[in-house]
Amino acid sequence: MNALVEIRQFNQSIWLDFIRRKILVNGELQKLISEDSLRGVTSNPAIFEKAIGGSDDYDAAIRSLALQGKSVDEIYTELAIADVQLACDLFRPLYDSNDNSGDGYVSLEVSPELVNDTEGTIEEGMRFWKAVDRPNVMIKVPATLEGLPAIRRLIAEGINVNVTLIFGLERYRAVAEAYIAGLEDRAAAGLPINNIASVASFFLSRIDVLIDPMLEKLAAEGGEKGELAQSLVGEVALSSAKQAYQIYKEIFAGERWEKLQQKDASTQRLLWASTGNKNPKYDDLKYVESLIGPHTVNTIPVETMDIFREKGKPAVRLEEGTDKAADVIRRLPELGINLEELTNQLEHEGGQKFKEPFGKLMAALEKKRQEALAETVAPATYELGQYQADVNAQIKKFNEQNFTEGFWQKEASLWTQDAEAQESIRSFMGWLRVAETMVSAVPEIEQFVQEVRTAGFKHVVVMGMGGSSMAPIVFQKSFERSADGLELSILDTTDPGTVRQIEESVPLTETLFIVASKSGTTAEPLAFGDYFYNRLKELKGDKAGENFVAITDPGSKFIEAATKEGYRKIFLNFTEVGGRFSALTYFGLVPAALYGISVGEVLERAIRMMRACGAYGPVTENPGLELGAALGVLAEQGRDKLTLVVPQSLHDLGLWLEQLIAESTGKLGKGILPVAGEPLTEPSLYGQDRVFVYVGYGNEADEANQQKLQALQQAGHPVISIRMQEPLDLGQEFYRWEVATAVASAVFGINPFDQPNVQAAKTATDRLMKEVTEKGQLPEEEKALSADGLSYYGVPAAGKASELLTQFFQTNPGDYVSIQAYLTESPALNEAMDKLRALLQKRLHVATTFGYGPRFLHSTGQYHKGGPNTGLFLQLTAENPNDLPLPGRSYTFGTLKNAQAQGDLQALRDYDRRTLRVDLGANPEQGVQKLIEELSAQA
Repeated sequence: MNALVEIRQFNQSIWLDFIRRKILVNGELQKLISEDSLRGVTSNPAIFEKAIGGSDDYDAAIRSLALQGKSVDEIYTELAIADVQLACDLFRPLYDSNDNSGDGYVSLEVSPELVNDTEGTIEEGMRFWKAVDRPNVMIKVPATLEGLPAIRRLIAEGINVNVTLIFGLERYRAVAEAYIAGLEDRAAAGLPINNIASVASFFLSRIDVLIDPMLEKLAAEGGEKGELAQSLVGEVALSSAKQAYQIYKEIFAGERWEKLQQKDASTQRLLWASTGNKNPKYDDLKYVESLIGPHTVNTIPVETMDIFREKGKPAVRLEEGTDKAADVIRRLPELGINLEELTNQLEHEGGQKFKEPFGKLMAALEKKRQEALAETVAPATYELGQYQADVNAQIKKFNEQNFTEGFWQKEASLWTQDAEAQESIRSFMGWLRVAETMVSAVPEIEQFVQEVRTAGFKHVVVMGMGGSSMAPIVFQKSFERSADGLELSILDTTDPGTVRQIEESVPLTETLFIVASKSGTTAEPLAFGDYFYNRLKELKGDKAGENFVAITDPGSKFIEAATKEGYRKIFLNFTEVGGRFSALTYFGLVPAALYGISVGEVLERAIRMMRACGAYGPVTENPGLELGAALGVLAEQGRDKLTLVVPQSLHDLGLWLEQLIAESTGKLGKGILPVAGEPLTEPSLYGQDRVFVYVGYGNEADEANQQKLQALQQAGHPVISIRMQEPLDLGQEFYRWEVATAVASAVFGINPFDQPNVQAAKTATDRLMKEVTEKGQLPEEEKALSADGLSYYGVPAAGKASELLTQFFQTNPGDYVSIQAYLTESPALNEAMDKLRALLQKRLHVATTFGYGPRFLHSTGQYHKGGPNTGLFLQLTAENPNDLPLPGRSYTFGTLKNAQAQGDLQALRDYDRRTLRVDLGANPEQGVQKLIEELSAQA
């Protein structure tokens, strides 16, 4: 038998006298609740000193809070409150159950500096109660003379109170009186008292630690007094407790109490505290086994709990020897021992013993705070040549306008004077400070990750589009998976071949599927979710929902569906944060944490960049503003092709930057086009529309790229370089680039947070899907030419493919070619696309971009239709030999993908864009090679 479980039959509750972030998130506390029948947790400044000062559990959060300008008091309070909230949430099912018996509580103590401050205790107690915002928190208040009126007031306010530092019987009576009086005050005010709980924490071992040496000294002197003294050694604390229990029974009975009981008031249970044995001569369970009795609590440290679990022999013993206990207390004066004076001494010393570790903790926090403030962000260097003066002038103009201050005040007039657009801007600037909010959400995410690991999951598939999938891709490709991280895949295409690859590569029953959709209406992730939910239902029946997680916005229709299908977890994101600005929200951080990345450290780096950008006061240099001003000015002067250069380890950073920059700036005929994944070549092949931005690591030479960048700089091309220290610094780069994108948009005078042209492709696709529903198939487009297994659409017919291609690829300075592949991604196909891009760049001397469809529709699609009309759009399609049905729909994944391709092509044509569609037939890799051969054959 487990003694911790067995003790419940005697109606005593075991609470843990310990708290630490690690046990809250790694499942240890949950295991104690589930397997050991743990009923509550208490904390105090000494416990938090060991937890916070003696571990690195909190370091990232400490740095994040320090960077926000928080004082050490504020840092401690936020950390402690976060822990208590987590613990409260773990105990909430017990608190809400019919079997709570007054349990499920977590205690948070007011500052030990307030031990003799009534008003300060009341103020802080009410502040803590409001901040924790959980009905099962107890505010710990010392039982000093100054604490007694605070107890009464807090109870009257409806706040649960754990009265601490009780050593003496008379003081215990006063504590019980304060509790009852508080209930009476509340009842007299016409307020309910049925939901208020309180415990009176009677401290034990310290009594014996103080009095035993006195008794032993008297015993050594011999005689009758010596004999009496010897008989009392080790008996005073237990006798005090047993006497206190008799007082408890007396107080919570009779007419006065019955009046409150009629209003469903609960008694203030006695809680045995300081029950860890401090004398090696005594049994380790001395203050546990002897005090088992109904309606009581014993709060014990971890070590004592482990011993009791293995060796404890639960039985009701609290009222054994009550006459002897009374006799012990009665005879102490015969020995010249004044118990009341000594317990008052213990009360004073107890307050001091909490002040000392609290002071030590404050000193440790101050040291870490100063270290955090000394950290800097990754430097950026600008080699802008002839453009430097204009960029400097723009920065000077922004500074004269107090741009940074207005930016943090969400002054929408910085971007536009249009009232409607200003309202839109203000409603989507939640990203500015979302990293702060997410710092407090890190423990919740870490708890969830542990739950998933414990449940036996081995793999995670993130299913989303655009902002819901880009950041997870960057995290997965830029970090090495940690030892305890889960394998991570991202599905962001309706291509049936890719869906099938995912399905065949993961153990379905051991895979967690994340359906990520901000609006909850995005067609693709909902289709993915339906498909894999149907597959899991075939394997697990009604338990299929255990394998699914939703990330969506509050108010999303998807919440109802996910709830109905029994999803394991629903993370509610933030309506005021747009998708492309959501890397540092649940959309990016939940997958990252499951992959084993320390998301707390990622956020700390982001907040470091926030601070550098002026979030917490004036700054002399603003990295985000400087980058954004440079990009905006360069784009206005024709350098609007932001060519990203990265080492192989950051290859996929471009996917995220493409969406952020293109969708934010590409509108009203303006914009910056990110060019990612285009290998660097000789300067002569580049037009005068380029700015090169290098993002890499300071400790990684990357000599090949550096030499080419130097040559480009010498040829007069502007070059910007950013050097991080490690992958965790991506947190600050996410933030730097978000600020820079917003600032560049201010240079243009546009709203960076809308996407007015994205809907065009969706509308065209919806129209086509309606036709599929009605007619059973998509309409067929007329071919311009079929040759060598390739079919060409959307251009005037020609006799030869080479003539058709020559006619299409007529470019002007500043043009770009966008290759849009509605194909199944593979390494071989990627290699072929690189060759195609290199060939077009060499032949045309224009920028080339590449994206898989329909992924890019949620990324660069806005720029393609709303930006400058300088693009040539080469759409590549192919057959879908491995098509898959979509549950509950009359069409397949392949049909949906084809409709999206046709819909986007139609939208491009509606905006008078130059388009060419080439169908590659049954073998896309061979088809691309044939296309390369045709292009190479041109004169």
